[in-house]
Amino acid sequence: MPYTYGDLPETRTKRYYPLGKHLMRVHSKMGFDYLHRMQDSSNAMQYPVLKERLTETIATTRAVLEGKLRGEKIITYMIFPPVSSQRGDLTQGSMKLLYGDSVDLTFIVMDDNQDGEISFILNGHEEDGIPVDWWLVGRDDELLERRHLKLGYKLKELPSKVKNLTECGRLAINILRDVRNERTPHWSTSAYHICMTWGSGGSNQLLMRSSWEGFASLWDGVNAKRIYGLPDYWFCYIPWPAMVNTLFLMQREQWTMRICGLTTGHKLYLQGHENIVTDWMLEKFPEIYNEVLKEHIEKNGVPTPVQTLECQLPNLRDKSVYEREDFAWYYPHPENFIKLDDLGIDFKTFIKGIFLDVTHETTEKVTGSHIISYGMGRNTKFA
Repeated sequence: MPYTYGDLPETRTKRYYPLGKHLMRVHSKMGFDYLHRMQDSSNAMQYPVLKERLTETIATTRAVLEGKLRGEKIITYMIFPPVSSQRGDLTQGSMKLLYGDSVDLTFIVMDDNQDGEISFILNGHEEDGIPVDWWLVGRDDELLERRHLKLGYKLKELPSKVKNLTECGRLAINILRDVRNERTPHWSTSAYHICMTWGSGGSNQLLMRSSWEGFASLWDGVNAKRIYGLPDYWFCYIPWPAMVNTLFLMQREQWTMRICGLTTGHKLYLQGHENIVTDWMLEKFPEIYNEVLKEHIEKNGVPTPVQTLECQLPNLRDKSVYEREDFAWYYPHPENFIKLDDLGIDFKTFIKGIFLDVTHETTEKVTGSHIISYGMGRNTKFA
């Protein structure tokens, strides 16, 4: 018997779960206890996964700029945020436009099930639009014991003490700016932003296989309060980078079009996982790999960009939607989703990443002839 919305525990972010259709799909199939165990287990994977992902991003960007790789056919994950993908030759221009010349951005990831206690902190730095450095601390690191000078709160307990994410982020900056300046004094004059994000929002992003769907979902999380009537953001920047803020104030379709144009030239990337991630899933949580990902993709496929643009989400401002648990997402002509058989590939190939010559203007059936490359970063194979 499938699990229902009512089976979710009463946490600060329960009402946000319907914005994460993949998160709800895991809960519906496996139940919250399973989902919670997976989220807890993933804590041990944070450093090795991010080390591989961000090291690859930095190395690939460098190789593209040096002319050693064909950036127009290669995809890597962004450093801000590391769950979104971008084309190698567009990295420098797009990131400089979005975030400026020299910037640090710190992601504070909060545990939904511990009233917002910080799970981990990830900091990345870019110079002239080029990712150059990052660091990570887990929930047991002594850095999280540092206190706010005026209020006396420990960094790790700020989200449970200060419920408003924007105000919480402002207080966290007072602590973390000093940390940034101590670790990298040569960047002490760089712009500094924080991203407050709930772990549930990040988990949903990690299950996204379409780059277009992933970016559209970022808009949903940022506009959780303004558009969907939820109590606060699911994730947000403090302070907002000017260009990023302008884009997020657009309508969902406009945002998705603009950001996908900046990052991949509007082309669709079927987002891949590193081997370390798939190996972890197969060993620890095979149901996620086999049922939530493999069986779902093989049966249903992936939306095309135009289907993402025209998708209708549940009206979460309507309280009866929660009472009826009517959380369906409606896509035009779902029978036209991109299928593995049409691409001529199996799931093992798919899960490593596929870059397609498919945009919002593509009207023909998507087949293997649309494949540009396989994989990601320096391990990319050209079609």
